Amino acid sequence: MPSPYKFMAMLGAHETKPGTFRFERYIRIMRKHKYNSSAKTLEWHLRRASEQDADALYALLCVPEVYCYLSDGVPPPRWQAEKWIELNHADNAASGLGLWLLEDDTHQLAGCVSLEADTRPRTGELIYLLHPEYWGQGLATQMSWTVVEHAFRERLLDQIVAGADDPNQASVAVMSRLGMKYLRTVRYPLGPGVEYVLRYDDQKPTPLPNPLSRHD
Repeated sequence: MPSPYKFMAMLGAHETKPGTFRFERYIRIMRKHKYNSSAKTLEWHLRRASEQDADALYALLCVPEVYCYLSDGVPPPRWQAEKWIELNHADNAASGLGLWLLEDDTHQLAGCVSLEADTRPRTGELIYLLHPEYWGQGLATQMSWTVVEHAFRERLLDQIVAGADDPNQASVAVMSRLGMKYLRTVRYPLGPGVEYVLRYDDQKPTPLPNPLSRHD
């Protein structure tokens, strides 16, 4: 889940106190929805986030393993989920970037991925979140590559950056699998981190991640 502090600043996290677990029951349901290798293969896809997804997105943001790095170790307030969706519409209209949700053929939300406009020219910032029940299946890499490949193929961006806290080696591994390379060391509120970059003309990663279907 790269670039947590830019993300929280973008949503104005400092303006209100941490949110509460009003969606604990939803979270418990999500945790019970475990992947079973003996069950039928799930069909994963990405779709644009809408206002109707605010509750589900907020539930994802309130999972401790998710907000651990995303929001300084505290659950965010619900309005931040609404704000993120609102920014998605603005980014989509302005540049084709935005926020997509990862769900299976039962419409179960498992994660999300976004490309936000960065302050650097023709640069996007990659942020991805995945519910811990779905870790270890390559989904973070797949959904990230889906939006990265789309942005480069449509020439929406010249480069994409992502960042992670030093302890978050799982995110660093995802960035490496996307073919991203170390760019610089950064300092986050909770400690040091790294920023990686992938440019349009960089060599594609090996092995090449399988993109997901995308519903815009």
